[in-house]
Amino acid sequence: MTLRQALSQVPDPRAHNRRYPLWGLLALILVAFLSRVDSLRGVERFARANPHLLPHLGLRKAPGHTAITLLLHRLDPEKLQAALGQVFPEADLGEVLVVDGKHLRGSGKGKSPQVKLVEVLALHLHTTLAQARAEGREEKAFLELLDRLEARELEGKVVVGDAGYLYPEVAARVRKKRGDYLLVLKGNQEELLSWALEVFKGMAGRRLPGETEATWSGVRDGEVWETEATWSGVRDGEVWTYRVWASPYLPEEVRAFPGARQVVRLWREVRHKGTGEVRRTVSYALTSLGPEVADAKRLGSLLLSRWEVENRSFWVRDVCFGEDACQVRGVGAWVLAVLRAFLVSMLHREGVREKKAALEIFSFNPLSALRFLGLYAA
Repeated sequence: MTLRQALSQVPDPRAHNRRYPLWGLLALILVAFLSRVDSLRGVERFARANPHLLPHLGLRKAPGHTAITLLLHRLDPEKLQAALGQVFPEADLGEVLVVDGKHLRGSGKGKSPQVKLVEVLALHLHTTLAQARAEGREEKAFLELLDRLEARELEGKVVVGDAGYLYPEVAARVRKKRGDYLLVLKGNQEELLSWALEVFKGMAGRRLPGETEATWSGVRDGEVWETEATWSGVRDGEVWTYRVWASPYLPEEVRAFPGARQVVRLWREVRHKGTGEVRRTVSYALTSLGPEVADAKRLGSLLLSRWEVENRSFWVRDVCFGEDACQVRGVGAWVLAVLRAFLVSMLHREGVREKKAALEIFSFNPLSALRFLGLYAA
């Protein structure tokens, strides 16, 4: 399905004053964002400065700021997300799904509460599959997302997330849809954490069959870190060493947690090559993956995948598309987050590695952004 067809499926909330077609207004925002515009006022100025683009978007004249703003605050973000998902419905989602929360920091100015989203992303595509607004604890929003995701989207997949999602209801729902989970274990599950500590005290003395350990190192220089895979880095000149232990020998109290098969311990040391400064951290996780399918090295790699999402999706939205700085409030902020997430997905799927450079090129020639999105009307 083309982008125009997908946007045309979004329900129009306007009972009157439909001077501008809904799909055209949304497409205008997408083209403007690709051209380094980072505000709704900027979208209005962009439209007035590029009248030659408007016929391709079904627009007779440039819309004003009010028309754009009123529309955004009345749209249904979930229905917009579902429509945009039709642009590439047959994509192979891969094995790993990451669940993570994202604060839209600029949306919390004044009396307006800051909008917080929980997102499920396909790791290897860096594509946001679904978003939900978190009004309270994040796991409640994630349960809502699990209900919206079809069984085929979870079957055979591993859901990786932090401690905010490690609750029995979440684990049971993932297993019911034939998925697996690997979730960080912290103080919000104090009893489980205390039992995990006991497991690894025993593992320090001797190794039982099925218990595994792995160690590997990498050097971060610039923006890319390479070991056996490529990970995004944000610090220069650091040597990262990981040691991971995994044990399937769970106390009865841990086995009672839905689907639990192994506990994981991840030890990390970061040494700065220039200053010699050393930092060490230890974290734990619980997984439904058994030792026959996931050893310590595999589980460690999965845990690190959470940071890849931070760097290759959320960071791009904040730095390249100005999401963190955007001061649109409420539902409008969520709608814009859906549009930015779609653009990041498009850039990844088209193999664009240097995203800041690509947006700079689009800004020089907005018609190329129109072509990139398949909106050029010959």
